[in-house]
Amino acid sequence: MKAEQRNPGPAWGYRFLQWASAWLPRPLFRWSLRAGAVVGWALMPRARACSRSYWKTVTGQRQTLLQQWRHFADFAETLVAKLELSRGLQPQFHLADEQAGQEFMELCRSERPALFGSFHIGEADLMGAYLSVFDREIHMIRLRVGNSGDTDALEEAFAGALKFIWINQPDDMLFALKRALEAGHSIALHCDRLGFGSRREAFEFLGARRWFPFTIYHLSALFQVPVVFAFAARRDERGSIPVVTSPVFEPGDNKAKSLARGKLHFQAVLRQVEALLRADPYLWFNFEPLNEEVAS
Repeated sequence: MKAEQRNPGPAWGYRFLQWASAWLPRPLFRWSLRAGAVVGWALMPRARACSRSYWKTVTGQRQTLLQQWRHFADFAETLVAKLELSRGLQPQFHLADEQAGQEFMELCRSERPALFGSFHIGEADLMGAYLSVFDREIHMIRLRVGNSGDTDALEEAFAGALKFIWINQPDDMLFALKRALEAGHSIALHCDRLGFGSRREAFEFLGARRWFPFTIYHLSALFQVPVVFAFAARRDERGSIPVVTSPVFEPGDNKAKSLARGKLHFQAVLRQVEALLRADPYLWFNFEPLNEEVAS
C-alpha cells in the first residue's frame, strides 16, 4: 500500500501553532517560531539540499547556514499567516505597481471566470483573501495530504468563497474544472512545479532552459477564459502585502495560435519571477529540486 502523503511535522503541529499564535505574546511567539525552524531544518536533509541548490542558482553564491535557516523560518511564518485566518486575522494587500496592475484589477472586478496563476512565492495561498474582496468564488487546485491544517484554515476562513479541487484525483479534476468555470467561478493554481501528468513546455529561467507546467494555457484555450498571474511578495513595514501582476492573457478561437501566444506570455511571466527572486531570493519556497533542464 502506498504511504499517505503528508506535510512535514507531527500530526499535532498545526493545532499547536494555532494555539501558540493566539496565546503567546507576539514577540515571544515569533522568537519561538524562528527558533523552531531549526528543528524543521535539522529533520529535512532533502529540503536543505534543494534550498542550497536553488540559492546557488539564483545568487551565484554558496548559501550560508544563517541564510538557509532564514529560508526555512520565512516559510514557517507564511504557514502561520494561513493558520491565523481562522481567527479573522486577514492580511492587507496592495498593488506593487498601480499602473501595471490596472488590467488585473479590471478582470478581478468583472464577472468573468478566470484562471489565476501563481508560484510558491511569498504568501501565495493568501491571494484567496485578496480575490475574495471581489465577490469571486475561487477554486484552488491543491494536493490533498494527510495533515492539511493549512488548507482547513483557508476553507474555514473563506467559507463559501474558497473551495479546493484535489489533483490526487486526476480523472475527476477536468470535470471539476469544467463545472466551476461553467458556473462562472475562477480557478487558482500554482504553475512552478511539474507533476501529476501536467502538460509541459520548455522556457528560459535562471540561466537554463527548463521544463514548466503549461496546463493553465491549455485550460484557457479549452474553456475560453483569460489567464493572469499574481505574486504576493514580502510584507512592507505596515504589514501590507504587495501584489505583483502580469498582463492578462486572452485566448483566441484558434487553439494552436493561442498556445503559441501563451508561450510568449509565460516567458514574460518567468522574467518577472526571475527579477523578483534575484531581488529577494528568500521569496521562493522551493524546497524541491529546481525544474529539470532540457536535455541538450
